[in-house]
Amino acid sequence: MTQRVRKLRDFLAEFVDEHAIAGGDELLLDVTPEEAEDLGLFFVRGMCGWMQGLQRVRQQRNATDTYGGAADEDVAGDEDVAGVSEAETEFVQ
Repeated sequence: MTQRVRKLRDFLAEFVDEHAIAGGDELLLDVTPEEAEDLGLFFVRGMCGWMQGLQRVRQQRNATDTYGGAADEDVAGDEDVAGVSEAETEFVQ
């Protein structure tokens, strides 16, 4: 039995459709306290992961600038900022 991989944007769009409260220019979500906590943790973890990847890229760039060489010699062409291959991130896009 194969499991269909859902893209993050599809999941979030479905979540918003199911939990959005109509009105105004702001997005209001009708969620339980537990769901609000889970959403907060999700966004914090996502930001931390992004920042760690950005820090790694900056360190590589600084090392390259300091010691010379190609700017991307330590970064594989199929990696994004977080160091995860494009194939691995397909399910979250």
